Amino acid sequence: MGSDSFYRTSATNAVLLGAMLLRSTFLGAVLAALVAASASAAPTLAPLKRCYVVAQETDTQREAISIAGSGFSSRSIVDILVDDIHVASPQALYDGTVVGGSVRAPFIESGQRAFTVRLAEQNNPANTVTATSLVTRFSVEQSPKSARTNQYVRFSGRGFTGPGPIYAHYLFAGKSRRTVKIAVPRDDCGTFSVRRKQFSFTKRPRLGAWTIQFDQAPIYSPLTAAKVPLVINVKKAPKIKRKPARVRLPASS
Repeated sequence: MGSDSFYRTSATNAVLLGAMLLRSTFLGAVLAALVAASASAAPTLAPLKRCYVVAQETDTQREAISIAGSGFSSRSIVDILVDDIHVASPQALYDGTVVGGSVRAPFIESGQRAFTVRLAEQNNPANTVTATSLVTRFSVEQSPKSARTNQYVRFSGRGFTGPGPIYAHYLFAGKSRRTVKIAVPRDDCGTFSVRRKQFSFTKRPRLGAWTIQFDQAPIYSPLTAAKVPLVINVKKAPKIKRKPARVRLPASS
């Protein structure tokens, strides 16, 4: 029995729901510290997360970046730029603080890269502050592209920045059939790369379309906030036609 799989689940299939996008909120202590800063001091920007996640190009599928700064001129207009692209222009408060709400992380096709967030006061180039973070594409890949169901393959992914390990939920006909703990995410952008049997819990999975949902929830739910589905089409392996053996007759004397 073999399988023909869509080996790469690009972020076009990955999903980020509100629970993940709203994680980037203002921390009271950070905002209080910014408010306390003197308006005459050099501009400062609240620390960014180490890595942000994007699944698709739409705003709702790119993680939010909370913006808070201080040290700007009272009631000045401050431009917010992401990778030098203007995204907003809030007005500073009387004490020089900037509460810019949130902007979206820049979209990336694959992998991860660094990006910048810059706050620049209009008509006052000296009042500028820049910070750098990382952005990663939420995705999972399987290699090789096609494999036998009992063959070892490599699952690798990124963007699993939530708490806890990564799980693979095997779904068939709309029902969860098995959940396997697949890996523990590494580094700031939640990457992983492991070798596992494509179907470690059965030698003969049922024929048809299986979905492996990768997420960080130990129990499967279709409502999980951040998930990546990988579709595996299981079908019978083609039979190998064997050529009949040639029979050699003894040579006549």
